[in-house]
Amino acid sequence: MITTSLTPFAYLLLGATCASASFFSSNQGDSCELYLAPSHLKNAASHGFGLGIFTGKPIHQGEILTDLREILIPFYDSATLDATHPPLREYLWPAVGCIPELVVHSNDRQKAFWFGGGISSMAPCTSKGFNVEISAGGNFGGAPRWNVLEDLDGVPSRDNPHAGSYSYRHGMTYIAARDIAPGEELVVDCSDDNFDHLSLQNYKRRNSYKPNDDSYMCLDNVKIGETQVENAGKGLIAAKSIAKEEIVLSSPVVPIHRRDLFGDGFSNPNPSGINNYQLMLNYALGHGDSDLLLLPYGPFVNYINGSGGSAGQKANAVLRWHKTGEKEIDAPRRLQFHHHELFGEYAKTVTETHGKGLVVDIVALDTIGAGEEIFLDYGKAWAQAYEDHVKRYQPPSNASTYRTADQWFNNKKLNPHPEFLKTVEELKTEPYPDNLQTICYYDSDAKIVKVDEETNTNYAVWEDDSLPHECIRPCNILERYPDPEEEGEMLYTAEMMHFEGEENYWFCNMTSGRHIARDLDFDGILIVDKPYSHDIFLEQALRHEIGVPDDFYPREWLRSKVRRRTEQEPTRSDVGDEFRRKKTNVVVSRKSPKEEL
Repeated sequence: MITTSLTPFAYLLLGATCASASFFSSNQGDSCELYLAPSHLKNAASHGFGLGIFTGKPIHQGEILTDLREILIPFYDSATLDATHPPLREYLWPAVGCIPELVVHSNDRQKAFWFGGGISSMAPCTSKGFNVEISAGGNFGGAPRWNVLEDLDGVPSRDNPHAGSYSYRHGMTYIAARDIAPGEELVVDCSDDNFDHLSLQNYKRRNSYKPNDDSYMCLDNVKIGETQVENAGKGLIAAKSIAKEEIVLSSPVVPIHRRDLFGDGFSNPNPSGINNYQLMLNYALGHGDSDLLLLPYGPFVNYINGSGGSAGQKANAVLRWHKTGEKEIDAPRRLQFHHHELFGEYAKTVTETHGKGLVVDIVALDTIGAGEEIFLDYGKAWAQAYEDHVKRYQPPSNASTYRTADQWFNNKKLNPHPEFLKTVEELKTEPYPDNLQTICYYDSDAKIVKVDEETNTNYAVWEDDSLPHECIRPCNILERYPDPEEEGEMLYTAEMMHFEGEENYWFCNMTSGRHIARDLDFDGILIVDKPYSHDIFLEQALRHEIGVPDDFYPREWLRSKVRRRTEQEPTRSDVGDEFRRKKTNVVVSRKSPKEEL
């Protein structure tokens, strides 16, 4: 289902210090406050291709783009992403150094990734001259915790068949790093230097909205809101009245081979007890007679829920291919975004082709009033799979007591004193739930103040102003004591534990022996889910792609229609490998240049 959300210590008061940017208003006519358009930055840098995201109104430095918050979809344990580098890899970000909390959900940090449709997938990213960033900076690598906290209300319990069927995290937001003028393309902060030569800070080209140009796609029709579907997260709501046959929303899609979302990506199933399919499958479009899946990666689109299901809603929108004119077809290669020639290729070839894209439109089937939720028909196969899933669903044995780390930590009844983290002695009589673990930020460059050679113990002082802390590791809290400089705050002494594979990350690779650090503050410690314990790994969680209309896929993409074809498939040199941007097997740190594994 396309549905979707804040880790344990949430800074929900951030909005009190930073303004929040809203893109939605009653403006009508030729204006548009947020839109997709060909990215001239990608073209100028010869890096990437297709559409970008543009603002039609001024955004001031420090404003939080709350209306563009993204669903955060984790992706784990794939052996194909870095080995074969399919197009999907271009739209995934490594969790290491970006969203550390997600790293420890599985056992292999190198294979922990995340996806978010919108800025994270579409915006050019660079280390200089960006105008939005994933956080406002700080002492920790990656997103601030309020950005990735799960929903605190409405998440289904494990007794509910919806458990684990959608992402519980929908709070991934971005902040304006400087004033952004109308017509500017949004450019996000990352370690990539491929746009640095353009001097983006002084890049004056504007791309103002053109209402009668199919290459410009306004996003003002919709907003994120509460869904009518019980236990289904969020939904997509009409921000204003939408006429019949009007385009509700447009989004580019990335092709995925079906096997890349199964097991390890090489057709090998996951270990017993772990769902064989990636959660991403529930957000992908597909046809039962094709190995080709299409993942929408534009803003808002992954919030659209399906009709039917538990609430019996009627579909009021439908999927259609975007229509483009000669202007788009004749545009420079990197400005093109909808490549009709893919409709004549084999499904397998489409899943391997870089630098060519497709765009889908969500079109209103009837008038949709302002405030109404947008629903798609997910198809007969999805509806049958959902019905069968509800009938056969068997909750796990811990269904009545289980809570994810975020759900448990922020529940005052279950955790009445979240401001105090328990020591190992306290855990002997009042343990955390079995699915939770304590982790700490502790890097290889920690300030060692004493080494006891007899016991091979390193003693360190944890410095909260040492920028940044990037490595998270299992730890044991040994002591809790008042902070002498901050009234009412506590400090901690913790033993930092080694973990398998830490040698692959230079900023995590501790010297041998014990490491005990004093003066950790509240921000340096997390209570998180143990590997493979979260709902998204539930073996019995629903997994099924969103069905496309019967005539949506061309016959060349269908298994039953191509078996009689004898043409040779293109070689690797024909499928746009020069458009690959992401560097695989690379660890990025803010403390040093990129380190290859």
